[in-house]
Amino acid sequence: MIVGGVVVALIAIAAFVLMGSGSNNENENDKKTVFDKPTSVIPTVDSSVQAEVEGDKDAVLTIKGVPEGTEEIEYELSYNTKNGSIEGVLGSITVEKGEDTVEEEFVFGTSSSGVTRYHEIDGKVKGIFKFSGEYGQKLLEKEFTL
Repeated sequence: MIVGGVVVALIAIAAFVLMGSGSNNENENDKKTVFDKPTSVIPTVDSSVQAEVEGDKDAVLTIKGVPEGTEEIEYELSYNTKNGSIEGVLGSITVEKGEDTVEEEFVFGTSSSGVTRYHEIDGKVKGIFKFSGEYGQKLLEKEFTL
């Protein structure tokens, strides 16, 4: 009986040591998080760049003070609707050389087969604008009250 108890104790100790050493050898991919990878930070545009949205159904986006050398502006407008969903508008604007002000028409809603269903916006519209050009990339974030 004593020998049996010693064998069981040795097996238990061996199992504990093997489990403990196994946890130190975890797969490196299991340990990685988004913080392990360096991320690039995109600088913001200066305060001379202004974005405005007019209209709550058929709308117009106007961006004034476009930085010199800008070739494209990508935008995302997101908002809550009165029926509780989160909706958005995505688009891009090609900027002609030397252009200081750009406009883009869009719809707060969906269109299909010639029928447009407008969204009833509840609250503010959040806008994120990414400017790309010979200077690299710059961001503008702004909230709009319609």
